[in-house]
Amino acid sequence: MEFIFKKVSEKVSWNGKRRVLLWGRRDEDAISALFTAREEEWIEVLALGSSFKGVGFEVVFPSVDIFEAGLKAVGLIREGEGDVLLYTGPLDRGFFSLLMEQVKGINKERIMSYVSVVNLPKRDGLTLMTDTLINVSPGLKEKIGIIENGIEVSRRLGIERPRIAALAPLELVNPSLCSTLDAAVLSKMSERGQFGEAIVEGPLAMDNAVSVSAARHKGIESSVPGNADIYLFPDLESAHITLQFLVYLGGLESGGVLAGTPFPVVIRSPLERPSSWLINLSLGCLMGER
Repeated sequence: MEFIFKKVSEKVSWNGKRRVLLWGRRDEDAISALFTAREEEWIEVLALGSSFKGVGFEVVFPSVDIFEAGLKAVGLIREGEGDVLLYTGPLDRGFFSLLMEQVKGINKERIMSYVSVVNLPKRDGLTLMTDTLINVSPGLKEKIGIIENGIEVSRRLGIERPRIAALAPLELVNPSLCSTLDAAVLSKMSERGQFGEAIVEGPLAMDNAVSVSAARHKGIESSVPGNADIYLFPDLESAHITLQFLVYLGGLESGGVLAGTPFPVVIRSPLERPSSWLINLSLGCLMGER
């Protein structure tokens, strides 16, 4: 946890406390992270709902349930009464529907996605993986939004020209595999400057994405293989399997942040360890900077 938290904290301007609006269910690990952050004097906490009576935070609307607390929290942050939302309840349809209504109300073209942050071996910086939580089987339009969200997170982390590997089962375009077609289109869009200074290369199989020599062996000449800042997965299944392998077998630390939301929302993905709450909170604070 220390490596990612340190890297993220370096990018946050800690000038003034952020007001965190807490709602959901009582989660001791999240509460511990909030206490740590409060002791460091970089946040203040306002809890909403009946779940947090006697925890040690100021509580408003103490008699409302989780759903009503969520509506109140969103209302407060829209009114400028908070900087970051932190949610500790179930990541179910009710929660995401509430957020989607807020996203659609501001920008109907915006898509929500989750960006996981990991520290891969042999890399000095952070690596992003997306979408690892929300979009089950994204099409080309959704992948464009997922890339744009990833670029926004990467730039907040100081990566101005992110190199993005658009992953697929193989590095050749195969009309029978939609993931290869989407990756090829995204790569061409990148060539035409449609993602700004970000570089998208694809389709890339995993070996081509992580190894320069493997890519050259297949005739791929690009700055992305071996140097990817962002891995774009073709679907949620492949993203889940890869991240689970890295975290539970590889022992890598990870955190993550919801992207594409009109205000910072901190959650903990089921793929992350309980200790990731502090990382995710710092990422939320970073995304909330103007």
